[in-house]
Amino acid sequence: MKASTHLVSRMSQRAIGKAELDIVMAFGEVDGDKVIVNKRRAKELLVEFEFLLACKKERVR
Repeated sequence: MKASTHLVSRMSQRAIGKAELDIVMAFGEVDGDKVIVNKRRAKELLVEFEFLLACKKERVR
């Protein structure tokens, strides 16, 4: 996705980096023309990532 100048300026104003935008685009919920990661979804993602990290640590041992 090519970022418009409007998007880049809004990201700068809100201190949002490309990594955060990529996470929202990958894991957010589509609501019309918006992609949202609300508090509930963020907590779900944290649980999933913690589980995946724990599984990876067990495989390394």
